[in-house]
Amino acid sequence: MTTGVTNAYDVLRDHHNVLRDLGNRFKELPAGSAARQRVLDELLVEFDIHMRIEDDLYYPAMAAASRLIAIAHAEHRQIYDALAVALRTPATAPQYEAEWEFFLTVLEAHADEEERDLIPPPAPVKLTEAQLEDLGAAMSARMAKLRNSTWERLRVRARAALLRVL
Repeated sequence: MTTGVTNAYDVLRDHHNVLRDLGNRFKELPAGSAARQRVLDELLVEFDIHMRIEDDLYYPAMAAASRLIAIAHAEHRQIYDALAVALRTPATAPQYEAEWEFFLTVLEAHADEEERDLIPPPAPVKLTEAQLEDLGAAMSARMAKLRNSTWERLRVRARAALLRVL
């Protein structure tokens, strides 16, 4: 069933741009400021949403590209590792800005590689336009549901708190 919505490739690219924009806004704000914390909170929610739509919807649809999906999952782990280090680094530490820059660089590199290697995916993955639209609709719906969920925000805060102490 096609819905006339943007296809999955466009949804993914657009959300990569949301993450890039939040990363740029974060870098422009002073360390330790309330404004920077608000942008970080939004970035963490969008990052979590992004990982969930990829892991739950996009990657399963691309399962035939198993080698590239395995690489993407490894990159997710690397991004979470970089995030954990950045979250544990006090704003007063000399390496604070460098840790956040590294996290944002790894995040953007993942988005760039995904756009290069999985949009569109290589053979043997073959999705029709209708399948791409259905997948895009499912991804958009999941993103909207998660963005409007108090539970999602609490879950992201809890994860960030855990990453800070682990």
